[in-house]
Amino acid sequence: MIDDGFSVIFPAAGTGSRFGLGDKLMTDIGGTTVLQRSVALFTGRADVLELLVVTAPERFDTYRKLLANIPAGKPLRLVPGGTARWESVLHGLRAASRTSKYVAIHDAARPLTPAAVIDAAFAATRLMGAGVPVVAEPATLKRVNDSSHIVGTISRMGIFQAQTPQCFGRQTLLTAYEQLLNAGRLQDITDDATVYELAGLPVAATPGSPMNIKLTTPEDLLLAEALARVTQPLTASLEIHHL
Repeated sequence: MIDDGFSVIFPAAGTGSRFGLGDKLMTDIGGTTVLQRSVALFTGRADVLELLVVTAPERFDTYRKLLANIPAGKPLRLVPGGTARWESVLHGLRAASRTSKYVAIHDAARPLTPAAVIDAAFAATRLMGAGVPVVAEPATLKRVNDSSHIVGTISRMGIFQAQTPQCFGRQTLLTAYEQLLNAGRLQDITDDATVYELAGLPVAATPGSPMNIKLTTPEDLLLAEALARVTQPLTASLEIHHL
């Protein structure tokens, strides 16, 4: 047993309304579904102790069968999700094993995360307590008013896009979530680094990657299919455990 291992939580309870093509996690990319690819990113790592897919209970049977097609390697549990992302993450944190020193939250719709991105976030978490992959904002940013008129240009200096896996001390993140929940401050939370920030805790920025795309629209799927053609085949494995 690794004494500084990670539990990996996959928030997967959303409806994916912007995707518009049904359950995007069931979408095929190069012969493998998005969910299978995302989970398999972590199954071959010795420093990952368990995987928790947090989703709607009505999807349990479908996802369990899907993940069973990836042969055994890591314990995996299905956890009931919430109505908002923050609620699903909190459910996953509460369900995570207390033997895990760290936790990684990874968007289930990011199926192509390079191993180097995961390595860097894990390493920074061990060294500094938390690590979040980021990429510099490449676009020119405009401020637009309610009349759809451009009213200014926003400097890109110091502006980065956050990616996942976002990694933290497990108990520290759980405590921060519980404190914000009790204070009624979780409603507008869109990522886990924000919880650390609001708790006054430092988060290290680690190198992200343009390949680490999140499937949100049908156009994202076209890009993912192109990227998948140049990635290595999946060889990772899973063992399914019932809650």
